Amino acid sequence: MAGSARKSERGLTLLETVIALAIVFIVFLGLTEAGLLVMDHNINNTIRDEGVSVTEIEMSTVRQTPYATLFAMPEGIPQPSPNGAVVSRQIRGLTLNYAPTWTMTHLNADNLQVVVDVGWSRKGRAYNHQATTIVRN
Repeated sequence: MAGSARKSERGLTLLETVIALAIVFIVFLGLTEAGLLVMDHNINNTIRDEGVSVTEIEMSTVRQTPYATLFAMPEGIPQPSPNGAVVSRQIRGLTLNYAPTWTMTHLNADNLQVVVDVGWSRKGRAYNHQATTIVRN
């Protein structure tokens, strides 16, 4: 035969259990939001790193392009990259389009300043990365 429960050994009431579950639920909601925020920042960093990589590839192309070809490009007007107007990359299931442009500035007859600008957008916000180099004849 089971003995009767003493007052000090009572179990949790239904109300106490519901309140405890509500507190745990609120904590998990906060953790979920924090996790989503961290993941979003991580994806933005990966996308930015890829933009820097595209800029490095463009800069390598600039350095391999003959001086006469660069000198013939219009000065001060951003031109689409000779590699293509858009560079598409897959990043974590997302397809991002990077738009590289080159801008020439004639410093003198033997020196050019080339600015490579790579732009992209995510969630309606525009981003870009720039690199500048001097090319000599």
